[in-house]
Amino acid sequence: MKIAMMSPWDTACGASIHAELIGREWIKMGHELKVFAPIGEKLTNEDEPYVSRCYTRDREFIKGIMKQLSLDPELFLKSDYDFFVVQNLETMPMNELLKSWSQIKAKAKTIQVIHEGYLPPYPEFYLFDPDAVICFDERYRKVLSKKFPREKIYTISYPCHPLDFGDRKEARRKLGLPLDKKIILTYGLVIWMRLFPLSAIAELAQTCDLIYLVISAEGEKETLERAKKKYNFIEAKYSTLPLNELYAYLHAADALLLYTQSPNMVVSSTVYLCLGSGCPIVTSEGRYTEDLGGEVFKYRDFDELKEVLAEVFEGKKPDQKAVEKFMAEKSAERVAQKFIELFESL
Repeated sequence: MKIAMMSPWDTACGASIHAELIGREWIKMGHELKVFAPIGEKLTNEDEPYVSRCYTRDREFIKGIMKQLSLDPELFLKSDYDFFVVQNLETMPMNELLKSWSQIKAKAKTIQVIHEGYLPPYPEFYLFDPDAVICFDERYRKVLSKKFPREKIYTISYPCHPLDFGDRKEARRKLGLPLDKKIILTYGLVIWMRLFPLSAIAELAQTCDLIYLVISAEGEKETLERAKKKYNFIEAKYSTLPLNELYAYLHAADALLLYTQSPNMVVSSTVYLCLGSGCPIVTSEGRYTEDLGGEVFKYRDFDELKEVLAEVFEGKKPDQKAVEKFMAEKSAERVAQKFIELFESL
């Protein structure tokens, strides 16, 4: 099959992770892939030969900061493909894309993957009339059916990264991390939220020699440096990690700690990405955990967080049968194949 995908690629966001996991599986299956990605957003130095960058993306719209976006349609109008997949439409230059949409639909089936956890308020979002709308679970389907024809909505899970276990001591040696301390890892874009549990970690640090290793992807150095002055167990690194480096840190850590809250429907792309590392994931209860069970450790408050972390330090693991089942049902290979089956049905 000849598949085109307009999507974030090789950048720090859930849509990019989704696109990369299924896109690389399509290539393994022997399909032809073209990726049309945002300009100026990438973690590594080199794009794959099948990646072209032709539009700008707005990741600040939630804060009410609207950017002037641009789109060069020439690449995808001249390219040859039978299926055109759009990931995270809300962040794209929608009005510009609409100008070329009829030409895209004339030569390809169109598929929109919904990452938006609510119904976007922009009228243009609903003008594309794709042949299929992909959502991750029944929560999304219920909400999307208010705006999209039910017969066009298909449920395909968010994909998991494959299993990739590592040796903790070896990973720490390579990363220059101490062998004799407990390491709690956290990372991401919204680091200020990951600092909420600091008081609980501080209490744990009174009886346990630990490091809270915080890897900040962008723009929160001042916040982190202030926290470091108050809590001497914090180690900070300022970097957006390519996947192989992220997994090295996961292999080195005793636990991955997440504190995230949202009023919207959401799946935790971080959990789906990191579960395959074998590092225990400790995460706050909320909308991010509605689709999760014993695969992760959940905490309702910071008192419970202290108890959970203490148990993890003593060697407690998540329910391994639950982890194996979760990853088998949502493996990138299986999810990519479900897309192919959908394409065939279209």
